[in-house]
Amino acid sequence: MIIDEPHSTTPKTMEELISRISPEIYENLKEAIGTGKWSDGKKLNKPQLEHCIQIIILYESKFLSEEEKTGARLADCQSQRDILSTISLMKEISGEEG
Repeated sequence: MIIDEPHSTTPKTMEELISRISPEIYENLKEAIGTGKWSDGKKLNKPQLEHCIQIIILYESKFLSEEEKTGARLADCQSQRDILSTISLMKEISGEEG
């Protein structure tokens, strides 16, 4: 299910597994994480979710630039700026330097 193309052997290392993941499978894993469900509608259990997250992180570290990685654009997110503004305002009110 995770492997890009049929291989006669099971990957022996995580590196080998990651190198067999196609961009399509990567996107399917991201979708499963986002929805909490596999493409057939079955719910991911906790170990499956954790494994998918680990695989996504490893795949991204091997194949994607920093800008392409999941969450890379969060610093540009309005809610992130709102949080930072709120923290700054709270420090100002409390008299903290920051």
